[in-house]
Amino acid sequence: MSKSQRRETVVAALSRLTEEVSSAERQYPAQRLAVVTAELASIQQELKEFEETTKPMSNPQEYAKTMHQMFVSLDLYKTPILALDNQDFIANVNRKEMRRLEQGWLRRREAELQKERRVLHAQVLRVRALYRQLQHMLERIWSGSTRPGLSLESDLARAQSLRDGLALATARLRAASEYARAALRLFDDALAAWKYAAVGRSGWERTLACSEACGLLVRGRCGERGARRVLATPAAPRAARALRLALDYAFTDTMHDHRYQRATEIFLQFKETLVQLVKSIHQVLMNNIESLAVAEKDFKEKRKQLLAARINDIVRKGFSDLQYEEVVGRFKLYKM
Repeated sequence: MSKSQRRETVVAALSRLTEEVSSAERQYPAQRLAVVTAELASIQQELKEFEETTKPMSNPQEYAKTMHQMFVSLDLYKTPILALDNQDFIANVNRKEMRRLEQGWLRRREAELQKERRVLHAQVLRVRALYRQLQHMLERIWSGSTRPGLSLESDLARAQSLRDGLALATARLRAASEYARAALRLFDDALAAWKYAAVGRSGWERTLACSEACGLLVRGRCGERGARRVLATPAAPRAARALRLALDYAFTDTMHDHRYQRATEIFLQFKETLVQLVKSIHQVLMNNIESLAVAEKDFKEKRKQLLAARINDIVRKGFSDLQYEEVVGRFKLYKM
């Protein structure tokens, strides 16, 4: 008999469908889909704010080459004192280049989320299909008023609502934690590159190191914003606003010791903000995971009780030998 024409006892079919639903829901695809969909909508809204003429940066070294060519044309390598006179102009060019980096990050993240959304959507459709099969089977065996365990169904619905709510909160916190931890790693790498931005042997080496540091810091800032995005806390911390300004003037700050040190302090302050964000998210996430585990255990116990009540009623009514068959999406009951 083909898979599309499976015949089994109603007890076996009821147990199988219940287990298949449980298995399909194990990774909480519906909750992750809700997080991905909301984040994707937010990113797409952000992308609309970019000018149509803004083109994402295709090559990381393109950033360094653009800044290097500007430094050469302004003769800043040979006459660093001119950097102060041109700092606003340089900052404006740098700001536009970093916007291109940011747009590229958002485009890549949008593509990743769209791919994940397609996978999650397919998983959610499967869960819904399994629930429809289970409901159809229950309606074929019992009428609404005679189905056993109606009070257990109400208890199960409440337990499921609690579990799903906690699962959604946990999915948000997991996503925020991943963003914040990734941002922290990027900041560590950026600070290592930043050290060479003021001590490179040539102007090109210093510009290359500065562009690498700024590129990593921009990605780190995008990660921090990603964490706030999924947590629905759009207000940026004060350290984020200071970071943005420091990044604008990063290339000219590397040419003056006291300004370089000040920029370094701002970067370290933002890193400390990230450390605190990671810690706070982790603490709440651990509490949520613990609460979710308790809710999931309670939900599974109530589902088990409801399944037992239904099976007991089938046995009591002498329907144990009743056969259940699925034929091209339709279901039939047979006597043996």
